[in-house]
Amino acid sequence: MEEIQADIIQARGSAYTIGKQTAAVYTGNPILQQFSQLSSALTEYEEIKALFTSYAPHLLDEIQGLADGLGITQHEAAVLYSGYNMPRPEALGCSAYVDQHHYVRNYDFSPSLYDHCLSFIAPTEAYGSIGYNLQLIGRHDGVNERGLAIGLHFVSNFGYRKGLSAWTVIRIALDMCETTQQVIDLFRQLPHAACYNFSVGDAKGAHAVIEVTPEKTSVRSSEAGLNCVNHFKQDELEAYNRQDMTSSAKRDNFLLSTNTASMTQKELFALFSDSASPLFFEDYDQLFGTLHTFAYSFKTKRLMTALPRGNKLELDIEDWFSGRDLGINAMYGKIKKEPIHEG
Repeated sequence: MEEIQADIIQARGSAYTIGKQTAAVYTGNPILQQFSQLSSALTEYEEIKALFTSYAPHLLDEIQGLADGLGITQHEAAVLYSGYNMPRPEALGCSAYVDQHHYVRNYDFSPSLYDHCLSFIAPTEAYGSIGYNLQLIGRHDGVNERGLAIGLHFVSNFGYRKGLSAWTVIRIALDMCETTQQVIDLFRQLPHAACYNFSVGDAKGAHAVIEVTPEKTSVRSSEAGLNCVNHFKQDELEAYNRQDMTSSAKRDNFLLSTNTASMTQKELFALFSDSASPLFFEDYDQLFGTLHTFAYSFKTKRLMTALPRGNKLELDIEDWFSGRDLGINAMYGKIKKEPIHEG
């Protein structure tokens, strides 16, 4: 077994302060070199500035804080970490279930392309949130102080174009939205670069899967629970799916055959996080290994999360947002050194 770690950032105050505190935790993180190689040097800073000014202006202040903390210019930080005009991502997995009571999901990818960071932030200019970082300011998934939970699910690169990454639009949603409908309205406006599903639910019980391409946005909603994996289900978007949807369909069928609606948050968390579960993967060398499980209860406001085979972090999110910091600086887990491939 090999240890995996995620640093915990706890930051309150201005967006600039949060950016600077985030930079301090990332100093020495090898992911910075990864992003310096991936980001497009041709990205126009003025395009980034215009987008963020329209939808989340405080993120420009956070980027300035990152820049000052990392010793680079704001222009460089925006190109590197805004999530705009990024190269096409590799295929990654993610499975989720959401209903009026619960939100639960796994993030599956490679630890070498993982920020290894969970942020608890309370900016003065936006909603506070808790979520796993991607490209520093972006988020794989998270929940905000108003009880909005959301996560990304890669589908394909069909129609890929210059636009915002899925992890940046999740961050904007967490910062600016309170309800599922607000997220839907926002996502219809934002310029999306690639094809993604977004699983989302709010404190009032409204939940949906937002199916997004660079050209179209479609919404799956139901009073019952919804599964979300890595392919589109709406007829109008099926042409955007990858040719090989075997793994995605397999996970979806497993969830459809499981009585998830009757499960407690603890039971749902175990269903996703147990290493023996059909939803847990260890093909890390194929960019398909489970890296974290994230579960939130809309009713009790309790968050449960863990790295693979790691101790569960559990808290009432209102405790943290009321000013009570966690007493730990990192989470730990273990992954198999020798990947296991599906037969």
